[in-house]
Amino acid sequence: MLSSFKQIIAAVALVVGTVIVYTHDPSVSRFYPKCVFHELTGLYCPGCGSTRAVYQLLHGNIAAAFRFNPFVVLTLPFIIYCILAEFGAFAQFSSRYGWTFPAAIAIFWILRNIPIEMFACLRP
Repeated sequence: MLSSFKQIIAAVALVVGTVIVYTHDPSVSRFYPKCVFHELTGLYCPGCGSTRAVYQLLHGNIAAAFRFNPFVVLTLPFIIYCILAEFGAFAQFSSRYGWTFPAAIAIFWILRNIPIEMFACLRP
C-alpha cells in the first residue's frame, strides 16, 4: 500500500490528468506527444490510441473508444480495480497471477500489428 503522501500525489496527478484529457481532444490537440514507437517503426504499440480512447470514454462514447483501443476499454475495470487496490480500497491480487496482464498486453501488441484484415479492428 502507498504511503499517505504518495497517495495524495497520485490522486492529484490522476485528477489533473483526467481533467486535461477530458478538456483537450487528443484527435485535434497538438498538446499530446506522439508515440515514439509508432514514429520509429510504423507499428502500433499496445498504448497507441489509448489517450483518444480515454477521451471518448470520459465523454460517454464507448463505441468510439473501442475503435481507438479495444484493450483499454476491455481492461479498464481491471485497471480501476488495481488503482483502488493500491489505495487500499480492495484486497490486492495474488502475485502468482502477475504474469497474466503483461501476457495479455504482449498478445494484443502482436495481434494489432499482424497485417491481416481480421485484426484491423485492433488498430487505432
